[in-house]
Amino acid sequence: MRTPGFVVLLLTTTAHAGGPMEPDDLPAPHPEIAHDAPKVVLPPVPAFELPVTEPGVHRPRELRLRGAGLLGSEIAVKGYVTWIYDCAAELALTNPGLERAALLDAIDRDPRQCDRPRFYLGETGGAPIETSISVVDVPRRPAKPEREALTRAELAAWPTVPNIAVGAHVLVTGTWATRSPRGAYNSKGFLVYKALAHAAPGAATAAPPPAVAASAPVPIEVAIVTRPPLRPLVANPVFNTSVDHLNACNKLIVVGRYDDGIAECEAAARAWPGNHLAWYEIAGAHIARRAWREAGAAAARAVAMRPDLAMYQLYHGLALYEAERQRARETQAEREHRRPDEVAIDPSALELDAARDALVRATRLGPELWRAHYYLGRVYRDCDDARRAAEEFTQAIAAHPRYRPAYIALIELYRRWDYVDQALAVAIVGVAQVAPADAPELWYEAGVVLDAKRINDQAIAAFDKAIAGNPRDALSRFLRGQLYLRKGQLDDARRELEEVVRSSDPEVADARPIAVQLLQRIARKQHLRDASTTVADCKHHGGCMHDMDGLIDLTQ
Repeated sequence: MRTPGFVVLLLTTTAHAGGPMEPDDLPAPHPEIAHDAPKVVLPPVPAFELPVTEPGVHRPRELRLRGAGLLGSEIAVKGYVTWIYDCAAELALTNPGLERAALLDAIDRDPRQCDRPRFYLGETGGAPIETSISVVDVPRRPAKPEREALTRAELAAWPTVPNIAVGAHVLVTGTWATRSPRGAYNSKGFLVYKALAHAAPGAATAAPPPAVAASAPVPIEVAIVTRPPLRPLVANPVFNTSVDHLNACNKLIVVGRYDDGIAECEAAARAWPGNHLAWYEIAGAHIARRAWREAGAAAARAVAMRPDLAMYQLYHGLALYEAERQRARETQAEREHRRPDEVAIDPSALELDAARDALVRATRLGPELWRAHYYLGRVYRDCDDARRAAEEFTQAIAAHPRYRPAYIALIELYRRWDYVDQALAVAIVGVAQVAPADAPELWYEAGVVLDAKRINDQAIAAFDKAIAGNPRDALSRFLRGQLYLRKGQLDDARRELEEVVRSSDPEVADARPIAVQLLQRIARKQHLRDASTTVADCKHHGGCMHDMDGLIDLTQ
């Protein structure tokens, strides 16, 4: 990235040396502006600064936010255990008739039935899974066949199995990576386990990041043309022929006949190479077809002739950004021998300077271009410049308060940084402004934030609205199920979590093992509740024993 500095304004008055020149009288394209947009009030953008932690010790929040620079490094991480993989609970779903002891015995005889042990570390005790980091390749105890086959020396050399429980405060040493020696993969990173020690309860807990408003960052240094260049003189017959093709192109593109429209616009450009509107229309048709490389090439032709037009810069920056993401996805998929739709892009692999510069020009030339602000926010987010990203998303919402993706991007950015109050404020504005069809995802985001703030009833109400708008929303059901469990509504919790386990939605792939364990916890609680009820009935009726059900009056 370039060194930040002041914006440079270049006032261009000529386009070519030699030959007669004339002013450009082609009309500029209509700017993409939200008309009659209501004014909304959003929270000030905070500082986005990480708190200072112990020297040589990292925290889960830091790794979630700044982990890319530590990939491949052996580090020490302090945090609280928020979840532990329970293979027996998972097997119980497909073997409902077996007691836990029998399942544990089966696992001891054949550990291949289970995934490799793993757990999550959070910033605080009780932190949600989505704000925790994963610790993988954790040692397991030797199984029965291994205990029988290995020598005493070999068993003594077996890796030490950590003794942990949910809520434990621990210091874990390992390698921060995206792939583990045993085949685990996560593009966001995880800790490959090496050793664990218990930390003093509550020692050196990192405070939430400061929520103070940030001072404005120094503008990015980008050269900007603000006056239309002169163009080479064009004869009227040539001009008219080109414009006729351009008009035909417009009519075809409007009705979705993109190939025919592009052909007409190319004819317009052949008749008169200076027809920059033809190249702009070609770029728009390619954007509609998601042909990003072709769109970028066409937009570059338009920008070369009229760099002062904000819409040309917007199309150029948008196409460059999407084309670069496409390139990175295809490269990563080829390297990993997977389909492009199966990989998550590593933002550090993106080359985004050109897209950023074009979008900066678009926002300077057209401050009300909400899509330019939104895409520039995405560029800054991928470049790990959270404060600038938040500012651009905020400006996108201010320019177009009914544009749902800008709300989602800003809320997720705030949640990632644990700015829950700001995230909630944005969600509240969003659900009041977007169209009802766009509201369910915003209600989900509001529910996540209310859940993090332990405002249980309001969180459930938010998830109710999210699910009502999208009944297949398994993530909302997963979180609503946990809220029901927290409130002691076991039947409601069980119903939601069973839906999650049955769901084939890839969004809940990581949540299913957790839902399985929660269902086992619910089953134990319900068993104890039913047993307690039966004992109470026994006392009321003079005492009794039910050997069939395993319910015994404990007072006898």
